[in-house]
Amino acid sequence: MKQQLHHRSTVETAESSSLRAVRNGPGAGPAAPVHCGRPMPVRTLEFTEVEDRVNHAVAQAAVDGRWMHACACGFLQETPAPEGTVPSIVPDGEAMLFRPFFTRRVLAAAGRVETAEWAFDQALADAGPLAAGDAEEQEQRLCAFESGLEAERWRLDQAVETLRDELRLAVRHGVPITLLARETGLEEADVVDLLHLGDVPAEPSADAADRALAEAC
Repeated sequence: MKQQLHHRSTVETAESSSLRAVRNGPGAGPAAPVHCGRPMPVRTLEFTEVEDRVNHAVAQAAVDGRWMHACACGFLQETPAPEGTVPSIVPDGEAMLFRPFFTRRVLAAAGRVETAEWAFDQALADAGPLAAGDAEEQEQRLCAFESGLEAERWRLDQAVETLRDELRLAVRHGVPITLLARETGLEEADVVDLLHLGDVPAEPSADAADRALAEAC
């Protein structure tokens, strides 16, 4: 996917530590994309990126298992990371500088989980009037309730997966679990559980939904 993202600092820092040279020798993976007649090196985080717009694009690419390449003109392009490669987006020796950046992303993801949990609880609360009306009306209400509940459950699952991915990205770049737990309001054990889960089950939510359906019927 190509992105026409430009930033004034890109040209100034084209030869700085925020750009990594890409070697195209044997076993180095696919060749770097070319722009302005030159191969584009891999873009890493730039501490002087005031708005963080490009930094967030680089981080999202890393979450998706991709590399962000940057041309000196400001053009950016993502490419799949070679299989088995874990892209690093922090310049060597600068991990401490970017702790606030990763923490903000984790905090934002945790906030989206809270919003999704609230929406799911509201959807559960709609189970109350399901028993009202005749059989046909009850069936219609039940169908609408189940559909809405499934949609909110999916949004909650997606929000939790995003939080997990952001936690993994932060920890991979040196952010302590204790700091992440404190910023998100989670217990350290919960953060560890999220980091190690391949798939986050929605069992508590599913149990609550089943109980609501049973009570309504």
